Amino acid sequence: MAQERITWTSRIGFVLASAGAAVGLGAIWKFPYMAGTNGGSVFVLPFILLTFTVGLALLIAEVVLGRLGRGGIVTTYRRLAGPAFLPAGYLGVLTGFLVLSFYSAIGGWTLSYFCEALVGQGLITDQSQLGAHFGEFTANPVLALGFQWLFLLLNGLIVAFDVTKGIERVSKILMPLLFFMMLAIIIRGLMLPGAWAGVEFLFKFDPQAFTFSALLQAMGFTFFSLCVGCGCMMTYGSYLDDKTNVLRSCSWIAFLSVIASIMGGLMIMPSVFAF
Repeated sequence: MAQERITWTSRIGFVLASAGAAVGLGAIWKFPYMAGTNGGSVFVLPFILLTFTVGLALLIAEVVLGRLGRGGIVTTYRRLAGPAFLPAGYLGVLTGFLVLSFYSAIGGWTLSYFCEALVGQGLITDQSQLGAHFGEFTANPVLALGFQWLFLLLNGLIVAFDVTKGIERVSKILMPLLFFMMLAIIIRGLMLPGAWAGVEFLFKFDPQAFTFSALLQAMGFTFFSLCVGCGCMMTYGSYLDDKTNVLRSCSWIAFLSVIASIMGGLMIMPSVFAF
């Protein structure tokens, strides 16, 4: 029998926490480039279609398995499928570790730039200076590793307060704040001279640029943007109570993932072209 397990205090908490796990580097870094170089809107439409079909089905499957297994990916596989599936479970754990390895490095960069902005040292407009500044930072092991460990420490503190007092509570604050900040940057970016060229690059309709390889990239980005395949959503699903509507909750996660990707494109490309 599965042991008693705490549950999310609200559906919105689960949705925002899950969206927080899904929304990240893919939406802000990967989507603008992939959409712009693979036909613009003819890439965006298949991505949206795949998200609400194959991606949503996999997301629902992971969440349901987690709720039934009442544990992470290894525990769920052991309880529901038996020892034969344990290697696949441990592969998911390894995947999460590898993702954390590079996410924590980039998180450290972000904290460093944030601190510089707070003290008024973050405004650099010369591209050569930008590159030199970043190179100096990454070449300094004390700064690079220090901010990476700080990022890991902050995450560890949040996780230590368990799901409801840590992840859920923080997600209810940071996720709305993230969307507000993205919207503010979008508005400011679109006001810059030459910014509309970035919008055209992102959403142009160019069927000739869309290939079978681009379709595979759209499928891969769908999995990446929904954080399916590594057991993360399975773990989150294990904290769901039996009354939560999984279909509705997962549909909201998929919707927020798509919106975040489009907003990420509008946040990045107009400013890049203006710059």
